[in-house]
Amino acid sequence: ARVERMEVFMKKGEELEKSLTESRRKLAEAQRRVRELLSASTPEAKADLAKAQEEEKQLKKEERSWEKKMEEHRSEEKKMPWNVDTLSKEGFSKSVVNIKPEKEETEEEKEEKHKTFVEKYEKQIKHFGELLSTFLRFVPHRWLIVGRHQQTRLLYSY
Repeated sequence: ARVERMEVFMKKGEELEKSLTESRRKLAEAQRRVRELLSASTPEAKADLAKAQEEEKQLKKEERSWEKKMEEHRSEEKKMPWNVDTLSKEGFSKSVVNIKPEKEETEEEKEEKHKTFVEKYEKQIKHFGELLSTFLRFVPHRWLIVGRHQQTRLLYSY
């Protein structure tokens, strides 16, 4: 029942929003028509101008009433008690399943891949090595272990 009431309330809010938007669109159209008729100088245009101005006044009243209804709806929404069902929203609804690659790399392919990587980034690797050796001179720790997953290696010790 609580969820249904909230849905009805939300639909009412959406309908009010649509009506307000439609009212604003009609008002803008009427204002554009009034501007066009103001620039015209024929007697028919002056008669139409009076009608258009009256219509514009009516549409402004209608827009104000829709805005008032929207404001009442918002204040009513603030007064409503919080719904436990809608307090939290799910962060994401995407599940990812780990899939093994179709083809396992052989040792030769892994070695070739490693060689091309080292050739490509040789300059950066040397620079990193220099930075690391500089860093190790000033590290007060006895052991520094750098590794990846299970392949942990001992780099340096005093």
